[in-house]
Amino acid sequence: MTWTAGYNNSIAYTTGYYHEQSPTFLNACLAMQRVSPPSLEKFTYCELGFGQGLTSLILAATHPSGDFYACDFNPLHVLGASSIRDEARLPNLTLLENSFGDLAQGQVELPMFDYITMHGIISWISDETRTQIMRFLTRYLKPGGVVQVSYNAMVGCAQVLPLQRLLMLGAGEGGDAWTKASGLAAKMVNLDALRFRRNPDSQGRVEGFATQDKRYLVHEYLHEKWTPFYFTDIAREMAEAKLSFAGSARFAHMSPVGWLGERQREMLETVTDLIEAEELRDYFANRVFRSDIFVRGKAPLSDLRLREQAEHVHVWGNPAVLYQAAVKLEHATLTRGEAFHKPLFDLLHGAEMTLAQVFDAPEFPGLSLDAILKLLRVSIAVGETFVRYGAVQPRAAADRLNAVLLTRAEQGEALGALASPRLGGGATISVLDELMLASLYAKADPVKALTGDIDELVARVSRSLIATDLRLQVGGAEVSPEETTTRLRHIFEDSGEKLIAHSEGLDFLPVQKTSKRQR
Repeated sequence: MTWTAGYNNSIAYTTGYYHEQSPTFLNACLAMQRVSPPSLEKFTYCELGFGQGLTSLILAATHPSGDFYACDFNPLHVLGASSIRDEARLPNLTLLENSFGDLAQGQVELPMFDYITMHGIISWISDETRTQIMRFLTRYLKPGGVVQVSYNAMVGCAQVLPLQRLLMLGAGEGGDAWTKASGLAAKMVNLDALRFRRNPDSQGRVEGFATQDKRYLVHEYLHEKWTPFYFTDIAREMAEAKLSFAGSARFAHMSPVGWLGERQREMLETVTDLIEAEELRDYFANRVFRSDIFVRGKAPLSDLRLREQAEHVHVWGNPAVLYQAAVKLEHATLTRGEAFHKPLFDLLHGAEMTLAQVFDAPEFPGLSLDAILKLLRVSIAVGETFVRYGAVQPRAAADRLNAVLLTRAEQGEALGALASPRLGGGATISVLDELMLASLYAKADPVKALTGDIDELVARVSRSLIATDLRLQVGGAEVSPEETTTRLRHIFEDSGEKLIAHSEGLDFLPVQKTSKRQR
């Protein structure tokens, strides 16, 4: 087997930020599932298979007290992430170009870790490489440490397996593998292959290939190994590394979930085994992707200990989201009663609060702690509410990283996320918003610049679009070069202040710029 160990290394992976890997977010997830989290005063962190490195870069910038390590065996990934790290001056991030086997065998000097995370990687590697990861966890995770692992999941991915096999068959050897792979799949759909007619999910995936990033598609499908896992199998492997399942890193799937039907809930209440019940929920939801949290030494939180941890969990309303009684989760629509969900929404849109303050709020008379947690989990899952564990950390490193990321966006490297000290991690941002914010970032007073420097702002974004060979789109339609300047001016006039307010809410802008607006 080659050094890629079955992983497709032909092109660099897409850039993405994954908030589920944030120590701040993971601690909140643990506390809100009644599991004791590690301390954030001084901690060590490792990301395995970091891709383009954006997640580790943002986390290192927003957690200056943490000591971060990130490993990826693709030298292009390490080179690109190292360039941004050095330019942003992030001394607490060590980037390693090593295989998981190297790490598992102790060939690199490493500390013991409080957090080890990996996004998607175990679905795309060989059984041997996954075994090396388990050895690494056994060797380097501290007692009380946390592992976050996300992966393609059975049973939802069962019907995707034949499509992946077909794509690998089409890719063949040499040439543009994805063009050949997707071409074969499209031909089979057009020839009315019964497989696709009877599996509309697979047909929809093929029809959607044209709108997706080719780099993502290659790394999602074109691997020698493409394995969706049953939850119980992953839990069993983790148990061999002395790791216990602590819950989900996705609020929509934290137990007890709100989307189960009454008869489904009654059935699950008869299942006493936590692991078995978790897998049965995957059947009810037809889940295609999981993001799980495991801990070495699971310490449950009593009511007293939960209240102590609740002092560190901060929640506040997302001003961009309006209240709706019927809300969509990942796979279901949930109709909420107005008695408590709407008061919670109104409460959290008033000010940032601790979970302890929510527990004691007069809006929830007679509700148990678990009932309040269930309300909050739904609100976070649908994007109404933000959550952070611990105080906001010093922001100097985050400001330096954001300046670098915005400059890179103007040079054609829009990475799609910025560091948010308030979130204790990052948040995604569109390419156009990133270019607009880059032009405003250079201004001492961004709000005044919307009127006083509008011509300069428009010209700067126009130059960035030309330099990066991007076309402005409005309402799904491409804007001609002759109309771009006029359209950009209207966008700045209509949405500029909203963009600034949104950026202030997420702490994208340096404090000296936001303080000018607040005077």
